[in-house]
Amino acid sequence: MKPNLFCYFLVFIFFGNLTQAQDFKLSEYASISVLTCEPGTDLYASFGHSAIRVQDPMMQLDIIYNYGIFDFYAPNFYTNFIKGNLTYTLGRQYFSDFLFEYEMENRGVKEQVLRLDKTNRDRLFNFLEKNYRPENRDYSYDFFYNNCATKIRDLLEDKELISGVQINQRVNEHKTFRDLLAENLAANSWALFGINLALGSKVDQIVTPREYQFLPNYLSESLKTMTIYGEDLEENDRMSYESKPTKKVQEKLYNTPAFLSFLVLILSLIIGTVAYFTGVKLWGFDLLLFGLSALGSLLLLFLWFLTNHHPTVNNFNLLWVSPWAFLMIWVKIKTRLRKATKAESYIALIFVLSLSATPFVHWIGIQKFDPLFFPIIGALWMRSVPLAFQLNPSK
Repeated sequence: MKPNLFCYFLVFIFFGNLTQAQDFKLSEYASISVLTCEPGTDLYASFGHSAIRVQDPMMQLDIIYNYGIFDFYAPNFYTNFIKGNLTYTLGRQYFSDFLFEYEMENRGVKEQVLRLDKTNRDRLFNFLEKNYRPENRDYSYDFFYNNCATKIRDLLEDKELISGVQINQRVNEHKTFRDLLAENLAANSWALFGINLALGSKVDQIVTPREYQFLPNYLSESLKTMTIYGEDLEENDRMSYESKPTKKVQEKLYNTPAFLSFLVLILSLIIGTVAYFTGVKLWGFDLLLFGLSALGSLLLLFLWFLTNHHPTVNNFNLLWVSPWAFLMIWVKIKTRLRKATKAESYIALIFVLSLSATPFVHWIGIQKFDPLFFPIIGALWMRSVPLAFQLNPSK
């Protein structure tokens, strides 16, 4: 139920006084909770969300503090987004409004009430209010290290803010950032395909127990293991909203990365076989294949060298989505009516060696490649080997 006008008036007076006053004290009936929201259908919502709820029935307060606010209409938003200079904001809203949004999206909301004494509740509440001031509320967003979940984790770790909390991080699995991202995305999806293409080897490092908590569901799990003065930090948990079962819409097979990858591989096999036995060079397919590799490399190089997206550096996908493919296009055009020269064969050989390195880079763990990359890598390899070793008969 929405707060009535009188309640709005009380809260307005309360917060108006709070911004001018020093520390405010909640009543003994107040509680502070961590909310964990289920993933949504949009990519930015695929990993869930975390927020803080402050509730005080005596003061008729029921407020959400949300570190996940960004503004599409902010000046240069899209330019800053591309460059990796994202500014997020601490938002504040009524719990009823917050919950309504998730009900409309059919995303479950779990609430974990924290076992905080009055002193800790007051300190945390006043910190959030000061953090919400216009001069304090903005922060530099980082998907892995500074987001809606890590902000809450950092508050719980701050012993000057919340005393008595013991962090008991128990993670028995040895996962990487890439593994954790894959848990929240469909295996045969363009979202996962694109993320695995754009992110470099930095996301293949083993994640520490603390780093797991960049994902809201892992922060929620870690709250169950934390203690405060020897007692469980989680006093109780409940579902504020239970999502309703829905029928999953299956993606059409022809609109998936798997279909495209294996189609490219099969076409390469057919075209290679035709070329070998008939001498007919269907070089238009090669121009398209190598052209996509070359153009894709420009995007990866841009993300690596011209943005602040630190997970996109050291990207070994450049072994196959490669600027060397520009030279391969040149060689393909030059050799459409004749055999390759020795120099042209060397150009192709270097690309073959680069492509051949990808399974070893994957196997020894320098960087894990999406399995759906390998059919395309195989296609590039098959279309490069004949040039490297002069296997194409002259026409």
